[in-house]
Amino acid sequence: MDQTQEQQYWALVESFIEKANASCEENELGLVNGALMQAAARFNAFYLAASSESRKDLKEDKESSVKDFGGEYKKLLAENLDDYIENYKVYMRDATEPS
Repeated sequence: MDQTQEQQYWALVESFIEKANASCEENELGLVNGALMQAAARFNAFYLAASSESRKDLKEDKESSVKDFGGEYKKLLAENLDDYIENYKVYMRDATEPS
């Protein structure tokens, strides 16, 4: 990914997070989280279908796609959890939380 693409990528990430955060003002956090996960899964399925040559190819690639996408999600979630653990007091603004 070149520098321009990386800037576009992070701008998109931030815009999705901003939309989710704004949605939390009127909805429960768990509801927004579930909706965001569903939206990501739905868009991922669209992306894979649009990238496939045929329905047959999509069907044949389903298992490996689920494994690949699931693995990438686990990696990203672990990285972000590590960041929150490291910066908990900053992100959560809770000075009373023990280290």
